[in-house]
Amino acid sequence: MTGNRTDAPAPPPTVRIATEADVDLIIDTADVRASRMRWVWLLGLGGMFFEAYSSAALGAGLAPLIDELGLGAGHVAVLTSTSMFVALLVCPFAGTWASRYGRLPLILWAKLFAVVSAVVGALAPTFAVLMVSRLLAGLSWALDCAVVLAYIGEFLARRHRGRLNRWQGIWYIATVASLLFAVGLHTAGVGVGIWRWLLAGAGVIALLLAVLQIRYLPESPRWLASRGRWADAAAVLSDVWRVRVEVAPDATVPERTDARIGDLPALFAGRLRSRSILAMVAHTAQGLQYYAIGWYLPVIALVIFGDDFAAATLGAVVFNLFGVVGGMASGWLATRFRIRRCLQVGFVGVCASLLLLGGFLTRLPLWAAFALPAAFLLFHAGGAASGGSSLATYAYPSRLRTLGTGVTMALASGAAAVGLFCYPLLQETVGAGGAILVTALVPAAGALVATVIRWDPERDPAPTAPAAGGRR
Repeated sequence: MTGNRTDAPAPPPTVRIATEADVDLIIDTADVRASRMRWVWLLGLGGMFFEAYSSAALGAGLAPLIDELGLGAGHVAVLTSTSMFVALLVCPFAGTWASRYGRLPLILWAKLFAVVSAVVGALAPTFAVLMVSRLLAGLSWALDCAVVLAYIGEFLARRHRGRLNRWQGIWYIATVASLLFAVGLHTAGVGVGIWRWLLAGAGVIALLLAVLQIRYLPESPRWLASRGRWADAAAVLSDVWRVRVEVAPDATVPERTDARIGDLPALFAGRLRSRSILAMVAHTAQGLQYYAIGWYLPVIALVIFGDDFAAATLGAVVFNLFGVVGGMASGWLATRFRIRRCLQVGFVGVCASLLLLGGFLTRLPLWAAFALPAAFLLFHAGGAASGGSSLATYAYPSRLRTLGTGVTMALASGAAAVGLFCYPLLQETVGAGGAILVTALVPAAGALVATVIRWDPERDPAPTAPAAGGRR
């Protein structure tokens, strides 16, 4: 009888994979609305949330930390820049390790170092012990940031590449959360030990994130395919994208071509040369300008708003809310106007903001004292900061991707270290306004390079393996 029969929806067609191009095709054509990509987004970018929160925690607690440990400008310069110098050395190696062992193991190891770093820092009785904490924080930063954006990018379809810029919105949400926690601790009367509570809070976030990442994050299907682990790649594709994927009988194991440090010249060979220069200069410039200015916003806010910790920190919160707006809008902007164009506009806006802020720092009316730092973060998050890392993610084929992002992040970490080390010394030598004016040269250079090198990943993607097509 047919009257009682219920028509069930037809099962989705089965897609077979035998080459890396088949995996690319599934990701590029899958319906993201029916996928489990939210876990990749939330927990992958959770690593960036932690790194931003941890960085902001130290920045927010810097003034009380200086008072408790009796640090001078030289101690502060070394303390704040050490983690970035470690990242400068480790990031390229992290890229090669991710090529050999996978993306996910490094992301998880980063959380282990983060938890230990936070515990050591929160309990540190002396400057020397605190330095150990910063060394471990540098390892965590290098392992996470060298890999996590490449990891997320390998789950994104070509038409959605601009969405990777959203990581900047997560960065500023974490920064605001850290600053608000600092205000809450200050209101509770914690005292000069507030920085210890802030670092402990970062450790709790790292531990929670590690548990969730172990439970829910899969390995990159593109990396699995590059290793010939077709069954694992098919399982991840089926689970994340809700499609039926099987391994074709003629699937073979690709030749192993792990990226090595010796492959660095390959990043500058042929068509990759201009891409590498653009991505590396852009990301280096944003790292230098942010860690010279943005990271010190709570300290700069003390100059603008006076010596009250709560008022200055809330001022920094207001500034960073503009970073949230710019960062969350950056994905849409990059999709609408292309990544490189947003990069150009971002650098120009940052340069103009710094010139005005540095030139008139001590004579600003109240509205301008808010507007200029806010504009700096809006343009930085909306274009300058997010563009360089996204360009690095999409500049290289899968084999070189984490090496390229690792080197790019190493240069940005080195620039951040220079900014963190030099800004306190510059401020002591030429004053806060003079230090800001010197920093304005950095976005000017970034805008120039983004104008001269006209590569857009949306129009000219990185080379990939020969297409075979998804077989049904």
